[in-house]
Amino acid sequence: MINRPPFERDPSSSPAAEQRSWSIFRLQRRILLVFGIWPADRESRGRLRTALIALNLAVLAICMVGEFLHGLYAYQDGDLGEAIESICPTVARVSGLLRMVFYLMNERKIERVLKTVQQVLRDEHPRERANTRRITYLGQRLTLHLFLMMFFAAMLYGLTPFLGMAYNWHQGQRPLVKILPFKLALPYDWQNGAYFALTTLFLNYASVPTITSQSGSDALLTGVCLYFCGQFNALRLEIESLGPGPAPLVADEAETRHINRELRRISRRHQRTIEMVHEVRAAFAPNILLVYTCTALIMCIVCIAMLIVEGIYKFTYLPYAFAELAILFLYSYSGTIIRDASEAIQTVAYNFPWYRYNRDTRHLIQMMMIRAQRGSNLNVPFFETSMATFSVIVRSASSYITLMKSFL
Repeated sequence: MINRPPFERDPSSSPAAEQRSWSIFRLQRRILLVFGIWPADRESRGRLRTALIALNLAVLAICMVGEFLHGLYAYQDGDLGEAIESICPTVARVSGLLRMVFYLMNERKIERVLKTVQQVLRDEHPRERANTRRITYLGQRLTLHLFLMMFFAAMLYGLTPFLGMAYNWHQGQRPLVKILPFKLALPYDWQNGAYFALTTLFLNYASVPTITSQSGSDALLTGVCLYFCGQFNALRLEIESLGPGPAPLVADEAETRHINRELRRISRRHQRTIEMVHEVRAAFAPNILLVYTCTALIMCIVCIAMLIVEGIYKFTYLPYAFAELAILFLYSYSGTIIRDASEAIQTVAYNFPWYRYNRDTRHLIQMMMIRAQRGSNLNVPFFETSMATFSVIVRSASSYITLMKSFL
């Protein structure tokens, strides 16, 4: 079997290979294109796509202002429960808006990451394709589950008011008091039938950019991290495959030359993979910092809202809380698998029988161990992207909820 360098273009590349190179992010791409953003298509983006992005950003901004004002007026009137219930979806819209703004600001960096992944996928060795398929399947499942959780939460927000109005009508409420999916301050009388219908349609549409801005962007980072975790695992397996079985204590010259040649190739690929992880961290750092900063606050507000609201409205916040918890978990899980996969190379390099070969072999092994010891990670200022941080934030949010409950 002939080994090609991982970044050497295969002359047998075909349109099928080109299509397969994007399959690893196909669901993330579809979700983000609903918002209008896919960084890899930045140069070919038309006016309609640009108008869609502007429309979705404007919709999020309008909803944010209306919900914040409603909560502010309720707080001034002394209705703390109404204020918390009103402001609950606002934080998610702020987070979604900032996600997309950061995406637009870092589009070139994200595009470079996606194009690099596309190139490596197109030129990957056939023996790595089974691992890529496994990673793709896992990434698509996580994306689908996250999207369905957020979609179900948005659907409950949209349907619950109609269920409440149907119940009030059945109880004989005349005239029927109309209920909007989200509470916000409006400059007109939305109890009017036509205004109510248009406002309800607008608010339900506002759930679309809210969902896609969060589930698509967060799942894309997880998919990228899963892929680079697979790259580190492939490097680990290649180093392990070079270790001989029963063999003389000192290798002959031909074997030494072969081992050195393979280790140089692996070392170059290892260095390139580490550089790509650093590019991922630079491209997604604002979103990572935003998620770790906002998620604890969102979880506190959602849980407090679940405690103060009554009736069927409690069920609208339950999937919302699970979705936010899943987002935090995905970011922490992504950072953890990258770090662990990188550090595993240090272990396998340490166990390599370097003592059988010459000084060049020992030098190559030492360089890989030093690189792996430093580790590749997605850490951002103030936060280590890991499952340990996930546990700390969840415990802190629980403490905040208990404290806030004592004041209600």
